[in-house]
Amino acid sequence: MRHLILTAALLLPAASAQMSVSDIPALPPGATAQAPAATPAAPAAPAVQAGPVAKVEIQDVEITSPVSAGTTPTVASDDVGEVMIPVLATDKDGNSVAGVAVTWEVKNTGKNPVYVISVAVDGKATDIAATIAPDETVKYETMTGSDGTVTLLLNATASTAAALTLTTSAGEVKNLRDAKQTIDWIGQ
Repeated sequence: MRHLILTAALLLPAASAQMSVSDIPALPPGATAQAPAATPAAPAAPAVQAGPVAKVEIQDVEITSPVSAGTTPTVASDDVGEVMIPVLATDKDGNSVAGVAVTWEVKNTGKNPVYVISVAVDGKATDIAATIAPDETVKYETMTGSDGTVTLLLNATASTAAALTLTTSAGEVKNLRDAKQTIDWIGQ
């Protein structure tokens, strides 16, 4: 009863909520307050079982970034030149799909090195620490994590560019503009 009165007092406008603790009726002598019966917990919502992969998409558009000012370009440091390329795999209903193999082909189309720092899955980064020379192409095999994503982290310390070609069992992966992913680093 007290719970109901206090709740009502909290919901009433300030002018009508003028109630003090002494206004709440006491229980009769010898009576004890009983907690309401516990409500059974609601059954857990069933996990959404994602169907087969219907769409894999780079969650970005073409990127232009300043060059990195850091001295160790193959180590993640939140430097301005570090560029994350997130990929999301979903089923026909938009649910994330885990375990989708993604092949990354990174081509250095510029005149200076591009650095591959790491790949991140389920919030954990795996260091790659590779250097891609001008006109060189490298490939990486990854899998989407439990949230349907996988992210590649790239960097450059001088003006250069990279073109990414990603493929999965669903075909070639495009970005949010339905185009191939490119990155241009602008600077010295």
